[in-house]
Amino acid sequence: MGPSPRPARPRRRPPRSAPGRTLAQRTGARWAHGAWNLAVGRPRRPERGEGLPPGPTLVRPGVEAIVAVVCPSCGVENPERARFCLNCATRLDGGATDEERKLATVLFADLVGSTAMASNQDPERTRQVLNRFYDAMSQEVERYGGTVEKFAGDAVMAAFGAPEALEDHAERALHAALAMHQRLGELFSGELALRIGINTGEVLVGRPREGSSFVTGDVVNVAARLEQAAQAGETLAGERTVSAASGAFEFSDPTTVEAKGKPGGIVTRRVLRALSLMRPRGLRGLPSVFVGREREFEQLQDSYRHVIGAREPQLVSILGDAGVGKSRLTRELWSWLGTRSPEPILRIGRTLSYGQGTTYWPLGEVLKEHFAISEGEAPEAIAAKLRDRPYLGLTLGLASDEDLHPLVARERLHDAWVEFLAELVADRPAVMLVEDMHWADDQLCDLIDTLVGQVSGPLLVLATARPEMLDRRPAWGGSWGRTSAIRLEALPPTDTSMLLNRLLEASVPDEVSNLVIERAEGNPFFIEELIATFIDRGVVQRKNGSWAFAELPTQFAVPDSIQAVLAARIDLLPAAEKAALQAAAVIGRTFWSGPVYELVGEQHPDLGLLEEREFVRRRSGTSLPGEREYVIKHALTQEVAYRTLPRATRARQHAAFATWLEHRSAGRDELAPLLAHHYAEAIRAEDLDLAWPGQDDTVRQLRASAVTWSRRAAELAVGRYEIDEGIALLRQAVGLEPEPAQQAELWYAIGHASALKYDGEGFVAAMEKALELGAEEGLVYSELAHQTMSRYGMWQRQLDNDLVEAWIARALAATAEGSPARVKALAANADWHEDLNSARAALALAEELGDVELRSTGLGSVQGLLAFTGEFDEAIEVAEARAHLLSQIPDPDQVANALFMDVDLYANVGRLVDARDTVERLEETVAGLTPHHRLHGVAMRMRLESGMGNWAGIQSLTEGTEAAVEANLATPCPFNVGVLLISALGMVHRGDEGSATRLVAKAESIGMIGYHDLHAARWLNLAIARKDHGGVRRTVDSIQQEWLTPVAWELWAALFDGLAMLEERDRIEAEGPVWLRPDAYVAPFAVRALGIARRDAALLADAANRFAAMGLDWHAQQTRVALNQLGGASATPPA
Repeated sequence: MGPSPRPARPRRRPPRSAPGRTLAQRTGARWAHGAWNLAVGRPRRPERGEGLPPGPTLVRPGVEAIVAVVCPSCGVENPERARFCLNCATRLDGGATDEERKLATVLFADLVGSTAMASNQDPERTRQVLNRFYDAMSQEVERYGGTVEKFAGDAVMAAFGAPEALEDHAERALHAALAMHQRLGELFSGELALRIGINTGEVLVGRPREGSSFVTGDVVNVAARLEQAAQAGETLAGERTVSAASGAFEFSDPTTVEAKGKPGGIVTRRVLRALSLMRPRGLRGLPSVFVGREREFEQLQDSYRHVIGAREPQLVSILGDAGVGKSRLTRELWSWLGTRSPEPILRIGRTLSYGQGTTYWPLGEVLKEHFAISEGEAPEAIAAKLRDRPYLGLTLGLASDEDLHPLVARERLHDAWVEFLAELVADRPAVMLVEDMHWADDQLCDLIDTLVGQVSGPLLVLATARPEMLDRRPAWGGSWGRTSAIRLEALPPTDTSMLLNRLLEASVPDEVSNLVIERAEGNPFFIEELIATFIDRGVVQRKNGSWAFAELPTQFAVPDSIQAVLAARIDLLPAAEKAALQAAAVIGRTFWSGPVYELVGEQHPDLGLLEEREFVRRRSGTSLPGEREYVIKHALTQEVAYRTLPRATRARQHAAFATWLEHRSAGRDELAPLLAHHYAEAIRAEDLDLAWPGQDDTVRQLRASAVTWSRRAAELAVGRYEIDEGIALLRQAVGLEPEPAQQAELWYAIGHASALKYDGEGFVAAMEKALELGAEEGLVYSELAHQTMSRYGMWQRQLDNDLVEAWIARALAATAEGSPARVKALAANADWHEDLNSARAALALAEELGDVELRSTGLGSVQGLLAFTGEFDEAIEVAEARAHLLSQIPDPDQVANALFMDVDLYANVGRLVDARDTVERLEETVAGLTPHHRLHGVAMRMRLESGMGNWAGIQSLTEGTEAAVEANLATPCPFNVGVLLISALGMVHRGDEGSATRLVAKAESIGMIGYHDLHAARWLNLAIARKDHGGVRRTVDSIQQEWLTPVAWELWAALFDGLAMLEERDRIEAEGPVWLRPDAYVAPFAVRALGIARRDAALLADAANRFAAMGLDWHAQQTRVALNQLGGASATPPA
């Protein structure tokens, strides 16, 4: 793309005599960094007009300085200090007049009665009246800082906040409207009147065509419609204007004005009167001062001393609103830490607020700093620097040489960080600061939580965040008891005043101090930015080594919010530097000089000026060799600068930077998320017609790049088991991909990723979409059938049986013989139809294919069906054969499923020691996986403890159990309900009925629909424990025969206890003898029920001995109680 045509640049000083040509001009190179100043070794800012074509100037004879500037657009003379042409709004400071987006207020005024007046008098008198009207209205508009946009007949349009930003544009427009009404009355003694419409909103500002406006947007149309609806002498204001000026003006009740294109009309209020005048404006200063945070600073010092003394990690969260002083506090701590002996290792990382695939970005920054990794280094070079820590490379987006399953990759990444930091703190303490954690994904939060809990040694982790982080993650950092939080509140007025005086090293005048105290609201960043604005405007000047204060101008615009402050400050920059800041904002918080120069085209910005005015800060090093690296000082600065760019400009600059970055970095994987972000932003569907009109080939190329990098970034994210991030990137890709076949592949990938996170609804929806787009039916239906049977509880409502039946039938019909998909289809068919032959066929095919994961799937299917039919000995043999494969399986999800099945199998046959050992292995396996996986580990632990009657253990586990449920609530799972009911049962046995009632209510509120067979044992045990005969009766009657399978060990045990309480001897006699084999968990429960029903002491003694032999001590004790009761009226079952 070539540069856009630029208007002639005006000159503010006479041309130098024979300046000659610069080196860049002589070599034909485009100016990139400005003339090089060898004395100081940094770019020297070019003088205005240096090396540029001359513009029109007015120089009086014998006077060298320019006293006026001629607008290059309309030719009108302007005062030398003017930055915009007073006639047409063209920028006059040597910069190009590009379009910009502004938040502004537009005023439309129409002279009522002028038509009748013109019809009754001479045209010359009419012109004279209108000229007086024009002059008077112009004066009132300009008095309040507005710009007369145009006059048309007897109407006037004015803009406030455009072309130059004003923090109180709405108030100014309203004051101007009232003044215009008053002035007109004074001029014409009430013979003429005005009607005015005012509206606030986003506008596009640019150099106008002849006869057109320099401000465009819907806000203009709405203001015009409000003016038409107003009565003579009235001013109608739109909702946004009323909101912006609330408290400063009195308005009427709202009314609605009809307007074309506005189905609900336009809500408006009549302006009644001003309640207050605009306050005087204040000033600004620069020095760095630490005020009002002494207590918080001492807390941080104490935390560091504790880490040193206890030699264990601690997490300290520093919470506060944007700009309240979190970074300033950590900088003070950094300075103090530098004086410690031994001096700790200090590392900093910052969480990005944009893009996908940037979960571990701050930790990547820590690695780059620690190992001196530059952006341009080859993966081999990075691997050499990481030495024997290859899994740390996953943090930087590097692919592993091993074919790791996503869950394994994530687990090894976490382990690698624990090991790395443990080694780091072995020699001396370390402090790691992670800034802006409110932008962090849960995965990063989990990893930091893991580091605090598992690293051994003196490590202090500091995390700054806005308070809203706790809304999303209330238990942040609380898992290990090694956390504390510091909440930064706004400074009180006394501290704000002290900060002002120390910043300027002077006694600040009251009017300035009061203004800053009021506007900054105790926010140190607001205070700093306000003082910077005052200095930029010359209100505060450095004279003779101290600060001097000029009089506050009557129209001095002091922003009343941080966004307005930044918008006003940005507008004070010269055009080239402003363009550079905007380009930097497109690139990101961290940027490099090279692409900035590329994006601004022929302009020659001085980034040193941006440093001097504290918009950016240059970093001492660079992650991109050969490029100077900078960081925008505040995230809000980046946001505001970015929003000032028109959508078309944003898109083109995103594309240009992405192209630059891809070529500069040779398309490295670690940059895939950033490339995906910038390419996608370049072709946002709503902006295509603005950014790329008639450039179909360019759009196709950009779209292909966006899809490629989104897909690659998604693969890397899923590979780290950052599933939500991966799905978001895949959805971004599918929205950009034009080809149905490729869309089908992407939807299949989305479905597979959704299944990994147990999102049943998302899984099915994605697979159905893949089918609609022509995906291979066998592949999709086998995946639908297989994942459904593997994760049957991942729906809030149980699936319809006919639907599952149809998926399995289609899978069997569509999969090719001998294909991997066929194994999944056969295994799903076996599980669904309890078809052992189908399970064996799946296993045989898997062995023929030599795929270890498919072999595990086949063995699991065979094992489950053997157990289901009561063939436990053979099921144990299959489980042991499968156990030998687990070390070869890279998918920890599949390993977890195998261990889950084994726990149930060992419990069924009464091998409770083996079951407990397997639970411990399961908990270790799922510890680094999703909340859903971790809940499964909790569930198996709770089920086993409940089966053993370990109620004290359950009580101690309840708090963690509730936390596990809370973490998994977004994912449907029957165990969300089940573990809470088990916790409630434990509380009943421990005598805490209040907690039990609360837990039951919480379980009922979750709203899982169906799954009654999975919860029947829990409800029955609760009723028995509470001696609720009615509840026992209802639950026993609700149990369906098909639920009572040989593997339903919990339900059978609860049923025998319930039947004993209900004294249903006939059913006990019918069901009990089946369970008298010695290797069954249910056997002693059956024997106990028979003993109670028959009032047989020998059977009860036998049951007690059986319980004791299995290690079920609580059940043995309760059985002995029943045995002792045989001497009374009746024996009762244990409660």
